[in-house]
Amino acid sequence: MTVKQFFKSTAFKSLAVLLSIVIIAGGLLAICNDLLYVSEEEKFERSLAKIYGGSAKVEETIKLTNDNKKQGEGKINYAYLMDDGNYLIQATGEGGFSGGTATVWVVVGCKDKKFDGVKKVVYETNEGQTYISKFGDAFYDQFVKSASQLDGKTFSTDKSDKTVQVVNAGASMTTTAMCNAVNAAVSFFKTAILGEEVVADIYAYQKFVDVENSTITPDIATKTVTYSLAMKKNGIAPAYTANVTVVDGVITAFAYEGSIATDDSFAGKVDASLKDGSLLIGKNADEIKALITEEGGNVSMKLPADANLTTDATYSSMNLILAAAFATANFDTFLYPVVYADWITEDAHTVEGTTVTYTLTVKKNAPAPAINVTVVVTDGAVASVTVGDKIAEPDSFADSVAAGVKDGSFFVGKTATDMAAMVKEDGGKLAAADLTGLELTTGATRSTESIIYAVAYATCNYATFLAKDAPADNGGDQ
Repeated sequence: MTVKQFFKSTAFKSLAVLLSIVIIAGGLLAICNDLLYVSEEEKFERSLAKIYGGSAKVEETIKLTNDNKKQGEGKINYAYLMDDGNYLIQATGEGGFSGGTATVWVVVGCKDKKFDGVKKVVYETNEGQTYISKFGDAFYDQFVKSASQLDGKTFSTDKSDKTVQVVNAGASMTTTAMCNAVNAAVSFFKTAILGEEVVADIYAYQKFVDVENSTITPDIATKTVTYSLAMKKNGIAPAYTANVTVVDGVITAFAYEGSIATDDSFAGKVDASLKDGSLLIGKNADEIKALITEEGGNVSMKLPADANLTTDATYSSMNLILAAAFATANFDTFLYPVVYADWITEDAHTVEGTTVTYTLTVKKNAPAPAINVTVVVTDGAVASVTVGDKIAEPDSFADSVAAGVKDGSFFVGKTATDMAAMVKEDGGKLAAADLTGLELTTGATRSTESIIYAVAYATCNYATFLAKDAPADNGGDQ
């Protein structure tokens, strides 16, 4: 076929038609894209209209940082101070169906620089939530009506003394994601805007365990920690009790009480090696951690692929693994508990025989400065206390500290029992009625407290450090 014949052929005509269609379609698509394009600014204006129903003005855009974006089981996408003095926050809640999310706008009330309730919650978008149509105005209004109960609590589908219950809209995991989003917005307001202190978790995997209602028994002599863990509800998996024994960092027994799934059919789908504990027994913290996937710093409910688990009850299965993770990851912390650590900024202690020598720095206890204290404890009793030169601010107040406190003679011979009686349970103040023999004056109270804190820390942790840090040939672990 010649070139002339090709251009006259049906094949060329077909190609020409197709090419023309492509060019025209591309042009139309470009035109439509320009006509239908919605800028981020226009999207925001539409959201404002949906939320406020009329005019609303942003007074200030709040800067988000890596430290304040993540809030509990949610994250903050945008935050604004509005012209009515309240804050408009867009938050995404995790823990939805199939690991998905729900995103909402939350209007957080602010009055006299204090939290003034949730004024409105408006749905924005979601990822993977198939029953989102079940969530209407009545559902979102729950947050507004019950926000006054939030003092120290969070929204949840569960009812407890630590939560404000939100009625399930018919999709429990999506409801959880919605609660997490609103909780994130409120938490952001209180911490990032008002500057309230964030109480960090003390233990690894703590958010999955109700530590307050768990029983944890350490036995230093046998290097054993026995746990009866009150595991929290995990997605659609119910709360249950996990009984775990860890010896020298390795799980030796694992069993559970109660239901691990919402019904018997799902419980039957949990792999047998998890239900009888055989997958977990014999493993240490690192080996259990290898069974857990983390995404973006959060624990995923995806089961480990190389464990060959046969299950459709993912959340129930992971809740069993998380009990083992908590027990092993926190083994040393529970076997060798350290008390009154919040008072101490530096601790350099040594163990020799039955003597523990502490070189301590007690944190600033305004107006008292940070104070250096050396405490020697032998056979459980104080042998000597040496206080640093700088114990008061200004220095003239040091003269008001009792002589027996400054030279340490008041503490010699005292034990953990004696020192624990001098401080209240919360460690915040001295129990003045127990300070027999101390002539406290108001001008030196904080300095005296700091020195007592140091001695209490030293005596009350004596047995722990003696067992943990003594050389192995002297009965210790080192």
